[in-house]
Amino acid sequence: MQRNSFFIDSCIFLGILRKDKNTRLCKSLISRVNNNVFTGYISPFVTGEMINSTLYADNINKEIKPAILHAIVDLLISAKVENFVPSNNDMVVYSELREADDRISESDLMHVICAKILEIPLVTTDDRMLSSRGLKGHVDIVSPADVLT
Repeated sequence: MQRNSFFIDSCIFLGILRKDKNTRLCKSLISRVNNNVFTGYISPFVTGEMINSTLYADNINKEIKPAILHAIVDLLISAKVENFVPSNNDMVVYSELREADDRISESDLMHVICAKILEIPLVTTDDRMLSSRGLKGHVDIVSPADVLT
């Protein structure tokens, strides 16, 4: 495993934009990535999940959705993260991880798969993933607070 390397879930970036209870920790984590203290990885699945969660959210006024989408793109472009695209051969871990916890959404499972392939922890604020004993048997899943302490 690469020291101080993490696969970053989309909720970390969304936590920066949403201004919620995790905002401070999410900002601190991304700041450390941008300052080369940590190496952060994302995949196209992270970008897609962020865009889809905004486009299809009923609780976001459609007039402000374009501004939020621009903020997402700006945040991802400005973050010094590495982009990882799994190959078809890498996806053999899908079945193993799907069986480990079938409560996890497909998009979240893709983040876990990428972390497993890269052999690095997944950092997330998603309570379902953080509490999944099945997935944690295969991948180190941590919160920003775990990483920053």
